[in-house]
Amino acid sequence: MANKSVLIRVPATVGNFAGAVNCAAVALDASLNVKVTPRLDGQVAIRYFGENGERVPRDRSNLVVRAMEATLHLRGLEFTGADFEIYSSVPVAVGLGSSTAAVLAGLIAADRLFRLHLEEKTIFEMAEVYESRADNLQAAWYGGFVAGTDVGQFLSCRRTAVPENLLLSVVIPETHLAKDATRERPSERLARKDFSLHSQRAAALAEFFARPKTAHSPELDAPLPPTCEKSVPGLQEALKARTPNLLSVFACGSGPAVGILTQDEPAAAVEAVKAAFARHGVGSIASGFRPSNAGARDWNAVHAQITLSPTRALGGVSVEKSTLITG
Repeated sequence: MANKSVLIRVPATVGNFAGAVNCAAVALDASLNVKVTPRLDGQVAIRYFGENGERVPRDRSNLVVRAMEATLHLRGLEFTGADFEIYSSVPVAVGLGSSTAAVLAGLIAADRLFRLHLEEKTIFEMAEVYESRADNLQAAWYGGFVAGTDVGQFLSCRRTAVPENLLLSVVIPETHLAKDATRERPSERLARKDFSLHSQRAAALAEFFARPKTAHSPELDAPLPPTCEKSVPGLQEALKARTPNLLSVFACGSGPAVGILTQDEPAAAVEAVKAAFARHGVGSIASGFRPSNAGARDWNAVHAQITLSPTRALGGVSVEKSTLITG
């Protein structure tokens, strides 16, 4: 073992971005930050600071631990336990890539602590054991917007930087936070049925992000069929909300969070989505995110510095500044 501890940072992501199911994802400025300190007694201790902490396992079933342990076993090394301090501004299990971030954090931690020198191909192959959403994995690793050309995996992909003036507002129905949502699985079926439609949307998004544009975007205005893997009262109505200056409204990843993409003031669109839930007796909370054109690859490069913003706080938890420990 070369290092005493590392601090790993991975961005939140939104898969199925703007309705392009299994074809598009974008990295966000929220992040999962994990400090890992190895032990020699085989024990695992996890401290979690962030939103939805009740959903985060504190034992070896935690995805960060599982991914790290699997990576070491791949290289014939024994996992002798570790202390994990997890600081997160990524809401858990709402469609913002919390599981993707956890898996990549475990893989990168093993790579950095034991200097495994894993290639990107190996990182993706290992990550896909635990996270089937290749769109999220690619966006979390590279940052920016990633458009893919195949269902379920990116046989080829196109990364595009995202303009900083874009704002993604996210509305999360509180009924899901109370664990009342039931799961459905329509997105894979719909992606197979309408793959050309979703890949065309991904290509339109890449083109939209690649060229300077301030006018409303008609190619993003046409809604795709609302899809979500979770059923919440009012969700389908919320996905049909339309207001001026709205670029797209869609289910984030597997949902049920609803993403609202705008260039200008998003208040009207946010209120329209929240009102749709309210008409069905469901409360909701809203947050705003900016795209991140840097991903885990850049944030965790050797000698890279990780700055955890002290201004972003979720669930009353502030994250102090720190740097990546490399020696």
